[in-house]
Amino acid sequence: MTNPGGIRSTDDASELRRQTEPDANPVMGSALDDPTFREDEPAGDGPGIESLSRGELLRRRFLRNRGAWVGMIIFTVLVLMAIFAPMFYQYGPFERDLRNSLTGPSQFHWFGVNENGLDIFARTMAGLRISLVIGLGTAVLTTFLALVVGITAGYIGGKGKWGAIGDGALVNLINLFLVIPSLLLLMLFSPVLQSASWLWMIPLLALFAWMLTARVLRAMTQQLVRTEYVEAAKFMGVNPIITMVRHIIPNIASWIIIDTTLGVSAAILGETGLSFIGFGIQYPQVSLGTVLQDYNISAPYTWIPPAAVLAALVISINLMGEALRDALDPTSGSSRL
Repeated sequence: MTNPGGIRSTDDASELRRQTEPDANPVMGSALDDPTFREDEPAGDGPGIESLSRGELLRRRFLRNRGAWVGMIIFTVLVLMAIFAPMFYQYGPFERDLRNSLTGPSQFHWFGVNENGLDIFARTMAGLRISLVIGLGTAVLTTFLALVVGITAGYIGGKGKWGAIGDGALVNLINLFLVIPSLLLLMLFSPVLQSASWLWMIPLLALFAWMLTARVLRAMTQQLVRTEYVEAAKFMGVNPIITMVRHIIPNIASWIIIDTTLGVSAAILGETGLSFIGFGIQYPQVSLGTVLQDYNISAPYTWIPPAAVLAALVISINLMGEALRDALDPTSGSSRL
């Protein structure tokens, strides 16, 4: 029950209002003007909260990773050496200096000379250039093939009977390429295609490297086709190709970029291995594999420098790929600003 003595009159209310009014109470007004009492109030004249686009956010996450900087520096140095070193170096990859055969590094032969009188540095730089072209081209073409097959199979799988048939046919195609002995076919067709152009190595390597990526993209697409915005696009009669380009590919672009980046090093190692056993790049061209093919176990300078260049190239690409994965993955620790 309310105590009658505790009920305040209208005069008491007026007095309380006068005491709490900032204009009538200078002490309270000065306290409210104190910025320490208004720290939660947004400053009108100061800068607001910085709004970052997705690209800027990814760039900051990527550049904050030390591995990304190490990978970019090493990769940039190797690319510049591959482009400009053959222009200024005094020896070509097939110029012979038989007088200095099997001699170590010197001021004239930076990496030494092999037993055939060929300058190892010149051949390494020429091989690095070709290996970079093959690695980048193979990775891009592999991603394109996997993208077409994987997204198509995942999208048409739930479109009735004919969609299920088409999906099954594409899955069987993927499984067929997975069981084909790709190494034997590469060894069989590579010498034949090399007589035309060494660029044939790009589609040849990509032809047997797209299957696992396609299976992953198919599974990711099957999850995305059940989302509301894709279903809405279907009901609105949007062209399936436009739906794939606008709604599906952007949602899996992060994984595609990471897989493509890491695929460059895999393609370089694949081409180097084939060239090393004699089924890859051959004369009149040279790759890192053919440079290593001319090794002499008793002369370490004939194989350590090109092997170090190959290792540095692969490690730098992997470091950039790992940093890119961390930047695109919101659950990783490096994704925090």
